[in-house]
Amino acid sequence: MPSTLYRKYRPKSFSEIVDQNHIKITLTNELESGRIAHAYLFSGPRGIGKTTIARLVAKALNCQKRASGKAEPCNQCPSCTEINNGRSLDLIEIDAASHTGVDNVRENIINNSRVVPVSSKYKVFIIDEVHMLSLSAFNALLKTIEEPPENVVFILATTELHKVPSTIISRCQRFDFQKVGVKDIIDRLSRIAQAEKVKVDEKVLEAIALSSEGSVRDAESMLGQIFSLGEKEITFDLAELVIPHSDAKLVIELLEYLFINDAAQALSLLNRLVEEGISIKHFTKNVIEILRKAILLKVSPLLEEFSSIELDSEQVKRLNKIVEKTSANQLLKWINVFLSKEPLLKTNSEIIQLPLEIAVLEIIESPETPPSLAKPTPPPKISNSKKPEIKTKVILKSPVAVKEKPAQKAATVIKLSEIKQKWNQLLNELRKYNHSLALTLRVSEILSLEADVLTLGFGYRFHLDLVWERKNKIIIEEALEKTFGSPLKIKCVVQEELRTKIAPKIKELKDNPADDSLKDALDAFGGEVVE
Repeated sequence: MPSTLYRKYRPKSFSEIVDQNHIKITLTNELESGRIAHAYLFSGPRGIGKTTIARLVAKALNCQKRASGKAEPCNQCPSCTEINNGRSLDLIEIDAASHTGVDNVRENIINNSRVVPVSSKYKVFIIDEVHMLSLSAFNALLKTIEEPPENVVFILATTELHKVPSTIISRCQRFDFQKVGVKDIIDRLSRIAQAEKVKVDEKVLEAIALSSEGSVRDAESMLGQIFSLGEKEITFDLAELVIPHSDAKLVIELLEYLFINDAAQALSLLNRLVEEGISIKHFTKNVIEILRKAILLKVSPLLEEFSSIELDSEQVKRLNKIVEKTSANQLLKWINVFLSKEPLLKTNSEIIQLPLEIAVLEIIESPETPPSLAKPTPPPKISNSKKPEIKTKVILKSPVAVKEKPAQKAATVIKLSEIKQKWNQLLNELRKYNHSLALTLRVSEILSLEADVLTLGFGYRFHLDLVWERKNKIIIEEALEKTFGSPLKIKCVVQEELRTKIAPKIKELKDNPADDSLKDALDAFGGEVVE
């Protein structure tokens, strides 16, 4: 029995594949209809299922018991058994990294493809890391891939698509694989842990999923390392012996030092990375990726889905704290500084961390640092013998500037229960400025209050879009401050399960519009008057 988890639990059917639904659906439809291509090209990062799906296609094509109109192999017939055990003579797997020359291509692929299948319907060639073939090998392969012999299928797999000639790509049906999400990896690891009868802390599974960077194989290998500790219950403290230190945690720690202008701690962190053997190049890449995520969050929380880097709940909370109190211009400046230093890391230098140290000092010592981030200047020491004369100059630009000065105003602690209790009072205040906005908030659901951020839930996206418009968001936050006596920010989310709960409110507003607000209700909820 295989000793590694990723081999032991390799998917044996399409339904067991983690994520990659856009690929599974297309391939299963082709198998069900019998309209298969003569050549496929699978591209994407390592460890996400390219070779596994290639074997499943080969197994389904040659399955002797696969029913007509079905895609899943039976895993019981002689053909399926031979492929599962790696003994099939009609499934030829070639590692292009070790067979790069034209002679190997002629001998192992071209000549072999002319021989009829031994016992199966199709002879399937899986060429892994195909981008490693030489140009002459690609040229020799080109004609065979374009017009292969009958009952021959080619499946090419690569992690570097840009190195594959366009002449090869154009002759294949191309599928782009994506990194697997953290939740899908956690679910996969949880099922394996249950099958192995090992109890694993949820935090351990989350840490593994984050460290794997979207690679299912890496995640399963790491889980196998943890299982090798021989314990039937894996705690986070125990798993830390195996799980690599999270770069994301260290990146956010560095950003926090930049946020408070603490150069000493930031430089100390960079030097600790070198002492611990952490790759400075990889760390810099993560700094840039997390800063990009911060900029997307600053522009709009709705853009977070376009960020490729995954963070755990604690890291998200810490990053949001920086984002809320830092301007977009400042974040752009930070990312530009680190981008400018990235090429310098490729040079052979004995002080590998020097470019990052310069980046830290450029950011912190810059005269453009906004006052909100600047370190407070300590007052001058005054001798007891003589007090200096203090001259004060006051400049009043406008009465509003004096009124908004918050120095003497104590922060008010607001509870979620108080917000729910005074919600109608807020809506009445809001109606003075915008009737339809008040109606939209009336069908929202108050979800949570964390620090000074109030989260509202909506059943439909168009309600969220209306509230999230900049001018409307400002109006709502001003009304919140006026009603509750303390500044609050709003965060909006769409939850489809709220539609059932909110439906009666919408119906009531449409059926009983009060205070001549029928037009506003129709505008807010997309209705019309029917005679």
